[in-house]
Amino acid sequence: MKRDSSRRQFLQQSAAAGAAGMFGGCAIAGREQLAAAAVEAPAPVPVRERRVLGANDRIQVGFIGIGKRGGAILDSTLKRDDVDVVAIADICDMNRAAALAKCRTKVADAREYVQFEELFEKERLDAIVTASPDHIHTPVILTALEARCDVYSEKPMTLTMDEAKAIRDKARATGAVFQVGTQLRSNNMYQAARAAVQSGAIGTLMAVHVNRNMWGAGVYDIPPGLTAESTHWDLFLRETKPYPFDADRFINWRKYVEYSNGAAGDLMLHHLDLCHFITGCGMPERVMSVGGQYAKTETNRTTPDTISVLLEYPEGFQFNYITAYVNGHYGLTERYLGTDGTIEVRDMGTMSIFRGRMEDEQEEIVVSEGILDGPHLENFFAAMRTRGEPIAPIEAGFMGATCAHMAVLSEQSGESAKWDAATETIAL
Repeated sequence: MKRDSSRRQFLQQSAAAGAAGMFGGCAIAGREQLAAAAVEAPAPVPVRERRVLGANDRIQVGFIGIGKRGGAILDSTLKRDDVDVVAIADICDMNRAAALAKCRTKVADAREYVQFEELFEKERLDAIVTASPDHIHTPVILTALEARCDVYSEKPMTLTMDEAKAIRDKARATGAVFQVGTQLRSNNMYQAARAAVQSGAIGTLMAVHVNRNMWGAGVYDIPPGLTAESTHWDLFLRETKPYPFDADRFINWRKYVEYSNGAAGDLMLHHLDLCHFITGCGMPERVMSVGGQYAKTETNRTTPDTISVLLEYPEGFQFNYITAYVNGHYGLTERYLGTDGTIEVRDMGTMSIFRGRMEDEQEEIVVSEGILDGPHLENFFAAMRTRGEPIAPIEAGFMGATCAHMAVLSEQSGESAKWDAATETIAL
């Protein structure tokens, strides 16, 4: 994967040597250099036996990364009577203090840590929830799995396919319950879409079109008072390329290639994962993407603000995603186009299922109950008790992260990224 970052062993190797195994030996011209994705070894932690949860046992959970997204998941978790958030870790002093105050309203002696590694050394947990910046997911998750914790991870699970594979294999080996935070799978409206498509209500699916028209999505105001000291800046950078402290990098890390796959791994992945859920498909055969910084309102951005991505699936349909910085007139539309019907979702709030051909189609309207974290967390904690598979399991995380990675590779190289299912490798 081409990134400016210097993740462990970041590219002190040549592009040809580093890319040969991962990309089938092809050479890619990078923005600055080609990065061979390195999987960080988990931090050494005590390996404890996983606790068998009884029906009345309270689940002991730790939270890692409690900014805007993590804070929302924490609020939903704290509403539960069967879960105690006993420990938190966050490198931002302001975020950590706010989260700890909330946790101590339920658990008076909830503990706080700056470094997640120390949390795993000192705590005995049943599960962790992580909403750290994307480039920190892999070391957090691998350490959690090594500690025999179940995991709820925000999406994308990882930035690269190699990282996704390492996590998938570790989760399988340890028997962990793993839920990816693609919470729209737990939404009533999208479950109705899944039932309609898989029952053949719209005939044979031919294409999925998703068009997102919004201004400044994923860019947040910077709170006052952030410093290198109060954010523990070196812990944010970890092994990526060194930079002097930059509050925008810290808050709006999705804009930067070192820490994010941009819109492909953020905005697109919600709807791509829904496509996988609704259709029950496997990995695409190839991914093609173009993108760039067309709005030109953020001179420091290094991920595209505008992308068009096309994925081709062996089941016989295409997924097409477009997002752009525009005035928002058309909002967000998702369309599932079949030979005998169409499903249209408008702004993730209302869905029409059109059955039949144009001349005699019948419309059924389904209204969303809301984009909520609660049902997705409920599914995760229930799976922990039964040791069953949650609704967004590790395979979904692997598929989503790998597809987003392929989209970035295609956009950066100008070539289509092809998936080899037999070898689980990407070629350009």
